[in-house]
Amino acid sequence: MQYNDRINKLKDKLVKENLGGMYITNLTNVRYLTGFTGSAGSLLILENEQHFFTDGRYTSQCKKQIKNCQVHIVGSTHYKYIADNKMLPSSLRIGFESDHMNVSTYLQLKEIMSNIQWVHVSGIIEKIAAVKDMLEIDSLKTAIEITDEVFKQIMPELKEGAVEQDIAAKISYLFKMNGAEGDSYESIIGSGWLGALPHARPTDKKFEKGDFVVMDFGALYNGYHADMTRTVVIGEATDRHKEIYNIVLESQLAGIKSAKAGVAGAEVDKACRDVIIDAGYGDKFIHSTGHGIGLEVHTYPRISSLNTKPLLENYVVTIEPGIYLEGWGGVRIEDDCWIQKNQCLPLNKSTKEMLVL
Repeated sequence: MQYNDRINKLKDKLVKENLGGMYITNLTNVRYLTGFTGSAGSLLILENEQHFFTDGRYTSQCKKQIKNCQVHIVGSTHYKYIADNKMLPSSLRIGFESDHMNVSTYLQLKEIMSNIQWVHVSGIIEKIAAVKDMLEIDSLKTAIEITDEVFKQIMPELKEGAVEQDIAAKISYLFKMNGAEGDSYESIIGSGWLGALPHARPTDKKFEKGDFVVMDFGALYNGYHADMTRTVVIGEATDRHKEIYNIVLESQLAGIKSAKAGVAGAEVDKACRDVIIDAGYGDKFIHSTGHGIGLEVHTYPRISSLNTKPLLENYVVTIEPGIYLEGWGGVRIEDDCWIQKNQCLPLNKSTKEMLVL
């Protein structure tokens, strides 16, 4: 059972960190370790036991989803229940997710269980979760296949006079019609000068002749997030369109070629960035090259100049360089890529040829 394997990997890590257990409150991490998909739950992992806490709304759901923990249906705050039931021996070192717990909760935790040594930990579960098992990769593949299919289906709508917000709404509809749970995130549809904003949100702007349209969207399937970007031209492509597009495509292909297990995220970023710098647009590539995907759309690792850690086999990451020219437009090309021992395998099948629509 994959959830037992994941908890055992966490326990091994806790032993190495000299921790007697961990209290987990981030719902994504709770889901990763148990399969629970509800909106209220926490976990207490100890050396020889694990406890799951939720409320009465999820009694039936827990019976179906939680197979690797003792379930506690709690009418009070979860950590108060832990304290009231004396579930932690005195002086135990227990980790907590410092990236996800607010200061107020932490202070209450310390006060109500002052006999425990609370140790802040960061990224332990996220780094375990970055290495995907085949069930996860299959879910990601399905999300990506749906995304590719929706791009094909939305293509006839991409024409002069189309409205950014309308295109985003139609993409959301098509995701569900093609078997997705919905959008992986709010689609970015940036046409013309708005395409120079890397995280542009859809507006009532209409597509105009000569617009680049940056389309960043993805389907959500079984909790797993696809994340693809394609950039198209409306009506007519000039030499400038072709120049900028081809530089970004060359950059993205260089990143894919460089990536494999053992190569640092910073090296992949450099491979992409060097192409754009050499073309004279280095200051127009204004974000990192990519990130991990999984139960969240932005997960460990970062593909950036700051990440000197090697990529590991079965990471799934994005590679998404871009050029953004203020007042004119932008180009970004993004694939979801499966890191393998000797290669990087793009999972998206949508064409990266510059489309003039």
